[in-house]
Amino acid sequence: MKTSSLSFSTFLLLALFSLILSSCRHSDTEEFFYGDTIRADCPSGQTLKYVVTNANTNTVKLFGFNDKHHYQPGPLVIPGRISYHGHTFSVESIFKKAFKHCEGITEVTIDDRISDIGRGVFKRCTGITRAHLPASLTHIPTSLFAHCDNLVHVNIPTGVTVIGDGAFRRCPNLTDVNFPDSLRLIQYEAFYGCSSLQVAMLPEGLDTIRQRAFGNCHSLSSLRLPSTLRFIGDNAFMECRALTDITLPDGLTYLGDAAFSGCSSLQSVRFPASLRHVGSWCFWSCDQLSTTQLPASIPEVGDHVFN
Repeated sequence: MKTSSLSFSTFLLLALFSLILSSCRHSDTEEFFYGDTIRADCPSGQTLKYVVTNANTNTVKLFGFNDKHHYQPGPLVIPGRISYHGHTFSVESIFKKAFKHCEGITEVTIDDRISDIGRGVFKRCTGITRAHLPASLTHIPTSLFAHCDNLVHVNIPTGVTVIGDGAFRRCPNLTDVNFPDSLRLIQYEAFYGCSSLQVAMLPEGLDTIRQRAFGNCHSLSSLRLPSTLRFIGDNAFMECRALTDITLPDGLTYLGDAAFSGCSSLQSVRFPASLRHVGSWCFWSCDQLSTTQLPASIPEVGDHVFN
């Protein structure tokens, strides 16, 4: 009986000792739950704030700088993975307006693994000059870089199908934009007021250009409209004063109100037989335009097309 009792006591002591050792081995780790806040340094040196969105898969959403008013200015590199207290987390998304008004950011690079970016994330970040967007992105969100006064270059990844409302609205120094072959839709005011943009080589596959998409792009002098284009919205190219000629592609069916109004250097336009609608005031104040008659085959023609 004594031997049995001793063995049992020894077993309990060994079990307790093992538990203590296990606890010590994991003392540097921490358990996380949905909604927990995490702070971690990014490759460019700033401290960023994240919130756990799924504790089972260790995924987080980026909410911006840890302290929006006391951050290190300069380039910003947003990682796709972070380590914190013994855990590795995947950054699945960036919260809307996360870096809005952070004027000290000079360049942005977002890890290719991040595919979900909220609206207005870099709106009014007036110090940004270049942006490198993730390869996984399929949609440029609303107002992503709106009012970024010094943005010069942006690389739109292959795979992007939609450029959202006002994505680059009023970026007056934007001169260099590549349009990927995947692009299908350019939304309302996407490039409105990009007064330094000179070239827009729009790709085959693009179907729709919405209202005021390139309005007030005063320097736009070279414009290629693809054969796949079907719809040009109201005021889409209003006040593009450097345009001298336009070839509307075969297949285009809809040309909205005032689509090319105020294009004061425009001299010639080619109208395709496919057109079914030409809006009112479409070429208003195009004083140098030599063509002032539309094909009789167009069934819907608005008022004062050339006045």
